[in-house]
Amino acid sequence: MLKPQLNNLSHHHSLAPALLTQGKKNLIPGNGVVDNIGSPSSFLSLNTLAFPTKPHRSFCSRSHTHKSISQIKAGFSDSSTASITQTISLKAVITVQMTVGGVLSNLTVDRAFDDIGDLLGKSLLLELVAAEVDPKTGLPKATIVDYAHRSGQKADDLEYLAEFEVPEDFGSIGAIMIENEHRKEMFVESVVIKGLSTDPIIVSCNSWVHSKFDNPEKRVFFLDKVSCLPSETPSGLKQLREQELAILRGDGAADKPREKKDRIYDYDVYNDLGDPDKDPELARPVLGSKDYPYPRRCKTGRPRSKSDPLSESRSGDVYVPRDEAFSEVKDMSFNAKTVYSLLHAVIPYIETSVIDKDLGFPYFTAIESLFNEGVNLPSLDNNGFLGNVLPRLFKAFEDAQNNVLLFDTPEMIDRDKFGWMRDEEFCRQTLAGLNPLSISLVTEWPLKSKLDPEVYGPPESAITKDMILKEIKGFCTLEEAIEDKKLFILDYHDIFLPYVHKVRDQKKFRTTLYGSRTLMFLMPSGTLRPLAIELVRPPGNGKPQWKRVFTPSWEATGAWLWKLAKIHALAHDGGYHQLVSHWLRTHCCTEPYIIATNRQLSKMHPIHNLLHPHFRYTMEINALARESLINAGGIIETCFSPGKYSIELSSIAYGQQWRFDHEALPADLIARGMAVEDPDSPHGLKLTIEDYPYANDGLVLWDIIKDWVTNYVNHYYPEDNNNNKNLVETDSELQAWWTEIRTEGHADKKDEPWWPILKTPKDLIGILTTIIWVASGHHAAVNFGQYDFAGYIPNRPTIARVKIPCEDPTDDEWEVFKRRPEDELLSAFPSQVQASQVMAVLDVLSNHSVDEEYIGETCEPAFEANPEIKAAYEIFSGRLKELEGIIDERNADESRKNRNGVGVVPYNLLKPFSEPGVTSMGVPNSISI
Repeated sequence: MLKPQLNNLSHHHSLAPALLTQGKKNLIPGNGVVDNIGSPSSFLSLNTLAFPTKPHRSFCSRSHTHKSISQIKAGFSDSSTASITQTISLKAVITVQMTVGGVLSNLTVDRAFDDIGDLLGKSLLLELVAAEVDPKTGLPKATIVDYAHRSGQKADDLEYLAEFEVPEDFGSIGAIMIENEHRKEMFVESVVIKGLSTDPIIVSCNSWVHSKFDNPEKRVFFLDKVSCLPSETPSGLKQLREQELAILRGDGAADKPREKKDRIYDYDVYNDLGDPDKDPELARPVLGSKDYPYPRRCKTGRPRSKSDPLSESRSGDVYVPRDEAFSEVKDMSFNAKTVYSLLHAVIPYIETSVIDKDLGFPYFTAIESLFNEGVNLPSLDNNGFLGNVLPRLFKAFEDAQNNVLLFDTPEMIDRDKFGWMRDEEFCRQTLAGLNPLSISLVTEWPLKSKLDPEVYGPPESAITKDMILKEIKGFCTLEEAIEDKKLFILDYHDIFLPYVHKVRDQKKFRTTLYGSRTLMFLMPSGTLRPLAIELVRPPGNGKPQWKRVFTPSWEATGAWLWKLAKIHALAHDGGYHQLVSHWLRTHCCTEPYIIATNRQLSKMHPIHNLLHPHFRYTMEINALARESLINAGGIIETCFSPGKYSIELSSIAYGQQWRFDHEALPADLIARGMAVEDPDSPHGLKLTIEDYPYANDGLVLWDIIKDWVTNYVNHYYPEDNNNNKNLVETDSELQAWWTEIRTEGHADKKDEPWWPILKTPKDLIGILTTIIWVASGHHAAVNFGQYDFAGYIPNRPTIARVKIPCEDPTDDEWEVFKRRPEDELLSAFPSQVQASQVMAVLDVLSNHSVDEEYIGETCEPAFEANPEIKAAYEIFSGRLKELEGIIDERNADESRKNRNGVGVVPYNLLKPFSEPGVTSMGVPNSISI
């Protein structure tokens, strides 16, 4: 077990003025910070190490005042208080990344003033903050201040230099404060303090620092080595720690629209998806209420819409706290820029390039032409921009007069052009495809709905025992199949049935919907065989309940109806995947964790440091989704079966199905009947289907993450601590964090009994492992295979646009189906416009950027600063590399028929690392796209 090493610190209270150095103007900052309690031994103490020193006359400010830390004032020293002391010469190198839209970005008046400031050596004001208060007075020690001037440039980084004469008795440096003297924000990467006899002091900032002309508050950054629980906060940093959290919470901030420069994290409901001011048809219900429970999003403060006081008005830019938006930093902009370009430039032109928006594909070769001829977009003038941002989609043609949107062939179709038609592939993808999180074990018979029969009709399924026996005859009886755990289901009956008539009644949208059940049988080979698909329409519009069961058939009519039933089942699974398995369970449910972490856990807190890599870019990509993907009239509503009810349906799923404790992979598998606890089996679980690629690989990754989290937590929360305290239970920040996640971030679920308690390190390990798993492994499994599995529309159509032909057909409709059944199949697929839009979006969403941050790939500065944590991380990283080899071996094993075989796509989605591009592998740290 990793154990912390702590120094005992004096208990002091008070505030402190600035310390002056000889030959420099006296800059008297406002209050330092103070409270009691100890400090990790990793702090570098200036008065306990051997440094080159020289005699120096130092000065203190003339008075002690209680002002905010953002205030400073200039003055000269009072020579009457002078005394001789030893000083140490230190240099601080500040690295600033050149940005698009930030400092040095263009030729403006502000740029001219900033250049003059650089020439005069007044670019940044830097202050060194002592970790401890003065032991004699109990007051904070005066900060050491200097202006930094630009000293050079390396590639895209600018370097600024500040020089300090630090009194020998200053003690440990615990933090720095930065004031940006430019008129534009700067992206500060790091501050390195040199001149010590030991290693340099490193402060990893990676943050936007606003101009003092926009906000007079100085930015505070704690040293990488200063990672400690609230009770261990050095006395000189206690108040700074609390003040920084207050700023991030927005305590005392005006209730007004948030500005780009703001760093405020707060909660709000999803009341910004609709646009009733533009069109009453675009009004949408508020998600985050008794009727429509939902996780909370980040508050933007935008005013209410004029036509609906419950809805927030929409605007071009959606606020996210400044450090969550990296889209303007070079080499960090790929994901956001490509998605933005696609949604705002390409998608609208696809729609205008086709005269008939509802026009389907006339034949299958027309679908294939998307991969060899592409879609012409003659009116799109991009001056080569889109070719640079979306190189996979916009290919270079020497003789092309128009822009050509040309799609790469998805790997699945490249391996087996007809794989999408095979029943075994249909079932295999429930275990090793895009949505391996829905399949569950059948434990009861007969199948029955839990919906009100007075409203939705008889609850009994139309799938009878005789139907099942006909399909499994020769293998076992139905009772044996259930007892031996060989019967599985995709059950979208109760979740979709209440919306069938609402979806069908949409006037401007060609679609249909059913409640559905798909039943499968586990063969002796370890693969699944489909037995039956049931489609159900509830009573309504003057018609009774309609239900029909489809089975594999060896006669023409039955065979075609079976093909069409599979299309409807796939559309249901595709919609549920995108709305629930992907958007709701990863993107949407993670945002409250991010907000709570920034509001309640200081950047000094070790748990903040642990979680931070798993939250990067998520809020920005979620804001972009609210703007153009899941909004009223967005891609999801116009291309998926539920149409305008799509996100509303995800709210119903959240209310009925989501549980934090079931988001842990082992608990999820157990809840679906796909595993049982077994201490003698690997990972402590025995899988119901042994060859279940998502579970096989996922459990290895889960254990690797959990072991890393266990080492990390046990280091900072040792059971055998000196004070014999329960450090988890007494950690005020940690308890506030977990309380806020439950009661504010997931407020509509706050009273549920299944929330884990947080009293012990074991509790904390479970909670953190779950959060990290969802942001990394879970998201990777449902996201990065989207193009290779759903890029060929027939394999995973996002919508079934017409009802199945045997549902109350007229004589003419039935004759048309009998004469040209292929036309019925093609008409069920998405239209040409829908298919092109979905394929373009999936291509971008499946893409890894060139600067993707993969799990276990890069050790965070805060981990590097602690030798024991660094060692644990290296073990974590090494085991992830081993997982790569394990997955390769499994894919090469011919006995694993759900990931190996003729034309079968290997299951690589949980391989930790990947090259850039669409690869169907790679697990990023966070939900970054």
